[in-house]
Amino acid sequence: MVGESRRTCHLVPLPEADAMPRLLTAFCGLRIAPGSGEVLASPVGMPCEPCMARSPVPAFAMLQHFHGRLGGGGTDR
Repeated sequence: MVGESRRTCHLVPLPEADAMPRLLTAFCGLRIAPGSGEVLASPVGMPCEPCMARSPVPAFAMLQHFHGRLGGGGTDR
């Protein structure tokens, strides 16, 4: 468990409908074990900027300009 100030909302591509991956990999590279994350209807909390910059969501496209400065690398912040 971490405090609210350390909770981060990561973006994860949906796996294939019939696939059951051992780990989910967020766009930033963070690996999430099944059952250790929460499925949200929409982003809430502190968003992971590297996930947003690397995602295919058009609304986040402007963050791709800052991609190299955002960090990431698969650690929860």
